[in-house]
Amino acid sequence: MDTSWIEMKDFPQMNSKTPEMRRIPGLIKKLRREYPTGTDWLNTPLEKKKTILCGNTKEYAYIIAWILERRLTEDPNYRKKFIKYLSKQTNKMGVLCFNYSLYYSLITQEEIEKIKELRPNRTNLVINTISRICISYGKPFKNITDKDLQDEIIDWVFTRGVTSREGIQNIRFSLGYTIKAKIKSQSQSMYLVEKYPFLTREIQDFQIHLKNEGYASNTIRKKNSSLATFLSFLVEQEVELRQFNKYDFLKYRDWLSCRYKNPSVIYNKVIETKLFIEWGLNDYPSFPKVIDCPNKLLASLNKASVDHNDNNDGLAFPIENLANIIISKCYDYSPKTEIEALCRDFWLIVGTCPVRFEFAISLSHDCLQPMLNDDRLLGLISDYRDKAGNIHGHFPFFDQIGIQAVRRLQKRCVELGFKPIYNPKNNLTYIHLFQIESGFLSDYTVRKFLHEKILPGIQDLENYKAENDGELFKIGAHGFRHHIATIVQARTSNTRATQFILGHHDIKITYKYLRSRVSRNTLLYSIIDGYEKKTLSGKFYLKIIELWADSTIEDKKLFDVLTSETDLSNFLKQYGRKRDMGWCMTEESCENFYRCWGCHHFILRKEEIEEAIIKLAKHFVHHKNLIKSSKNYTNENPVAADSIKTIALIQKRLTDLGVKPEGIWEMVKLKLSGRDIKEALQND
Repeated sequence: MDTSWIEMKDFPQMNSKTPEMRRIPGLIKKLRREYPTGTDWLNTPLEKKKTILCGNTKEYAYIIAWILERRLTEDPNYRKKFIKYLSKQTNKMGVLCFNYSLYYSLITQEEIEKIKELRPNRTNLVINTISRICISYGKPFKNITDKDLQDEIIDWVFTRGVTSREGIQNIRFSLGYTIKAKIKSQSQSMYLVEKYPFLTREIQDFQIHLKNEGYASNTIRKKNSSLATFLSFLVEQEVELRQFNKYDFLKYRDWLSCRYKNPSVIYNKVIETKLFIEWGLNDYPSFPKVIDCPNKLLASLNKASVDHNDNNDGLAFPIENLANIIISKCYDYSPKTEIEALCRDFWLIVGTCPVRFEFAISLSHDCLQPMLNDDRLLGLISDYRDKAGNIHGHFPFFDQIGIQAVRRLQKRCVELGFKPIYNPKNNLTYIHLFQIESGFLSDYTVRKFLHEKILPGIQDLENYKAENDGELFKIGAHGFRHHIATIVQARTSNTRATQFILGHHDIKITYKYLRSRVSRNTLLYSIIDGYEKKTLSGKFYLKIIELWADSTIEDKKLFDVLTSETDLSNFLKQYGRKRDMGWCMTEESCENFYRCWGCHHFILRKEEIEEAIIKLAKHFVHHKNLIKSSKNYTNENPVAADSIKTIALIQKRLTDLGVKPEGIWEMVKLKLSGRDIKEALQND
């Protein structure tokens, strides 16, 4: 490969009147004095390369043209050296790169016009970024590959907050240069190596260890996140890893406590740090020789984490009926753009079907199918694994609003004639339900729509912020999953059904979904509903309220019963004691059963009406005899007052079951005359 310097006559004559072009001859002379041949310059290490100046023009104005003319980027070794050299230069060379890209046809006018349409507010910055990429590889933009764009060696070309790999990939997709509308960003491991070069080998070996152990990608991502936090602590606090001891663990705990409110996050990060140090013990000089982590520290952090989780609502909405309010506002919202219409339909789907965010945003256009166990119901189905590992996961709709949204989106896909595109999240190529011209509807756009267009103005949220120092809880797709789970549990009293619609493998996770304050209240209302519909009587329902409001309810046996398929009869047999007039729900012995009617441990069902009538008839006869046998009878007499109170309480319990007072006493007469009380029940 020819590496000789090019002569001025061979230099591209783009615009000889510009200051840079007029200084090129002077640059050539100075460059050749320092580096007689191009090979000399290429073989000089980057850190030893001298800067050559002619006026304000640096040597890269010549080097770029020389590399392109000699096509030196075709050699992988030269290309790598060239790109590293470019990465150390000033950002001011963007215009120069653009001019060279035009001259060598690396970028065309047609491409520039399309970029202006796609990025009207960032056209120049985007074009300069693309020019740098093309020059780095010595390729036209249309020949840049997905692999080229993913290579970390071109990280330097992107402008933070303005240009990114994802943005450039969207432009390539719009131009028809790729079927992949999304591209993976720089890996966590590369980011860590770049930010903490003093542990390059350790970080790279740790990644190999994680993969060899068979950890899922999501788990590896979480472990790397914890590692990033730990390394940030080491640098900020100037702590030596090889001398890390118990005092540093305590210091790390305090440092984390200033940044995270959730005790579970703190505990997990400390545990991950301990595991990382244990992994590198004795194998790397940068690691300590022994692990010195206080057991009491881990125990206290674990307890704080468990206590927090036991009393935490997770991602459930802490405001009753908030899910319905949000869906109602979405339904009433009039979209001003196509993107807003897509975002609105996304939240209508998520709010009426118990799916996770990532599942919904990646749906295929043919995702609406009849449920496998009941073809009268429609649900969402996928061809890829969801978070829980379900393949062909099927989630039912609970409202026509969501179904209508899916059908609108399906019709749109047909009308716009979308072609299948590749999704790197699941490695599948298909037409997406939320597909747009440039690829995908972004997660950020969907969440931004909810928080900027829907949530403002909801008074319940304003009240919550006023009561919590202006802070607001996280509002997303998972909150709707909790809401729908609670509805299913309340309507069916069947935890297995709730587990099924959520796609949980472990029913313990389902129980966690039902433990939030709002869920407790909703389920409580369904329990009280039996009392309000006059199928139960007595004050035991008040005891249920008391227990259900207890934040430690999951530790009680009663929780499992109230959220299971156990019917009331079995529940009473297991937890109650049968009396001759209903059920006593106390575990303590009680002989004074005449007071049951006013006791909060007592419960009476419709099935026990006849027992209560027999008891009432006996009390009636007893009270009548009391009047006859008394010489100076008064209602204030303690014995008489107790008798009247008992009769009144029995009557109250029976009226709670929907029996009218006249019907009660008609049944008493029938019982006293030896007849069947069902005659009166039928009349009532």
